[in-house]
Amino acid sequence: MLEMAKIVVQKTGEQIPVMYNPTELSLNKTVVLLGQGSNIQFQRVEDDDLTVSLFFDTYEQQIDVRTKTDKIAALTQPTVGTADRREPPVVVFTWAGPLFTGMISKLDQKFTMFLRSGIPVRAELSVTFKRVLTPEEDQHDQGKFNCRQLWLVRENDRLYMIAQKTLGSPDQWRLIAQTNGIYNVLDFPTREDVGRTLVIIDTHGETFNEVGNV
Repeated sequence: MLEMAKIVVQKTGEQIPVMYNPTELSLNKTVVLLGQGSNIQFQRVEDDDLTVSLFFDTYEQQIDVRTKTDKIAALTQPTVGTADRREPPVVVFTWAGPLFTGMISKLDQKFTMFLRSGIPVRAELSVTFKRVLTPEEDQHDQGKFNCRQLWLVRENDRLYMIAQKTLGSPDQWRLIAQTNGIYNVLDFPTREDVGRTLVIIDTHGETFNEVGNV
């Protein structure tokens, strides 16, 4: 059985099927970099917009094709949110599984066939989706889960001082100790520790309260 593409409204679960599957899809990612030469730094990954061309034809049924296309057009209207801030609903374009989650940022409709009464019965739609991320996906695309800092240990260093300078809180010394296998924290730094490079995990503002827990 042929799997038909559809647009699913994320909040309500409403499904809007297409009449004919698109002939191709293009899903791209852009890596945003800062700097040049040997000093290039990763900033984030951005999903490019998804644009899909859809075809609708109701000539055989002799009915207005807008009964089909108006369901998609309605997704461009700000109907979700609060009284102070309303926005179009988040939708998922699916075809043999979810392909893209976002809002419709642009809709071009072209009607190409009409009944004698003037009722349109054929339409070509170009639908552009703007990516919408969950907070977790946004952090992932910014590479925050892969972020690390390095600290070269000096003779007068203390774990709480390193935590304050790198993570913004002296209480984060436990995280630094656990990550780097420092068990005798009262004697840190020992002679062997001086000159050692510590790995500082980015906690993204979360507080490390106990060893093994963030």
